[in-house]
Amino acid sequence: MTGPTITESMSTKDPFMASSITVTDHGLEIHLPGFDRSASISWHWLRDHDESEAGQDPVTKQRRVDTFSLGEVHPGTVCLDDGKATVTWADGAVAMCSRHLLESVAAECLATDWSRRPDVEPSLPVDAVLWPDPSIGPDEIELDAFLDPVSDEALTRGVDLLSRYGYLVLRGAVLDRDRAGAFARRLGYVRHTIFGGMWDLAPDLTDHADTAYTTVYLAPHTDGTYSHDAPGLQFFLCLQAAPQGGESLLVDGFAIAAQLAATDPETFVTLASVPVPGRYIEPGVHLRAERPVFRSTARGVLDQVSFNNYDRAPFLLPPELERRFNRAYRRFAELAADPARRVAVGLTAGDILIFDNWRTLHGRNAFVGPRHYVGAYLNHEDLESKRRVLFGS
Repeated sequence: MTGPTITESMSTKDPFMASSITVTDHGLEIHLPGFDRSASISWHWLRDHDESEAGQDPVTKQRRVDTFSLGEVHPGTVCLDDGKATVTWADGAVAMCSRHLLESVAAECLATDWSRRPDVEPSLPVDAVLWPDPSIGPDEIELDAFLDPVSDEALTRGVDLLSRYGYLVLRGAVLDRDRAGAFARRLGYVRHTIFGGMWDLAPDLTDHADTAYTTVYLAPHTDGTYSHDAPGLQFFLCLQAAPQGGESLLVDGFAIAAQLAATDPETFVTLASVPVPGRYIEPGVHLRAERPVFRSTARGVLDQVSFNNYDRAPFLLPPELERRFNRAYRRFAELAADPARRVAVGLTAGDILIFDNWRTLHGRNAFVGPRHYVGAYLNHEDLESKRRVLFGS
């Protein structure tokens, strides 16, 4: 491969005040004061973390780059100037990464002992029913029966199904947004987040700059990767279904974990051991947290799947670990995108869909026309508590 062309200004001086930058055939080497080794930033990383408007939303910082369509990337020219690195790729695209981003991820990478790895051999919860086959799923529940204050029969059945399958559909005959609050109270209470308590989700709402408030296709993901304690449950009450499209897409993250553990243990271990940061940014708010894609309890039981490429924050790994992580993360994304793994749920006005956000990835088909849902988060421990109360354990 012909090496990248470096602009003349960079052959004579380094504009990065706190670091020195070396361009190699494989990417950039960042030399920071206080460290006895350099950090390697690959060409793939630079394109995946493009901070230009083409690469990420300038307000929310959500990724616009299709990470998983990137093959080998080859630079044409590299310009290190004005506190940023600008790379013109062989295909004509231009990417930009700021000095601050490059130095911050390099410092974090160099300060981390990546040789430490936990012993990762988790088991699945004993009552979990996996559903890579869309024909396997919980029975639907009548919402009126679930809300019945006199009888807990439907509530007990619903809690059991939700706990074992990771999602539940409740069909309603009455269109009333107050039923969303009544539904939440049957399980616990509405959790307040940056989005408030109960929130409206429609393409014409602008309270929060997020891709969820659009009409576009959303790839399967989990919410709250930027929260240290991600919401355990999420539900939607349909007030108005889209006339075309808009079905919710569900994927069993536990089933993906089980498949990888059995067939590709290196990928599984990588996803269970590399902490992946998520972020949420809007005016006055910058949330950030990190955890592996697969998280297990101290007893070795898998209890959380976290995956959201839209909200993945920049972070840097040593070169060999970066290659393993990119392969593993791509493999997870491929499995999550497999149509055979997806359950498409169409709601009509009055219906509720609830799912376990620690297990079930959710997405959405693109749609045309109006579509209005009411949504809310609940805590995972409240579902666990309700189940113990109802089943006497």
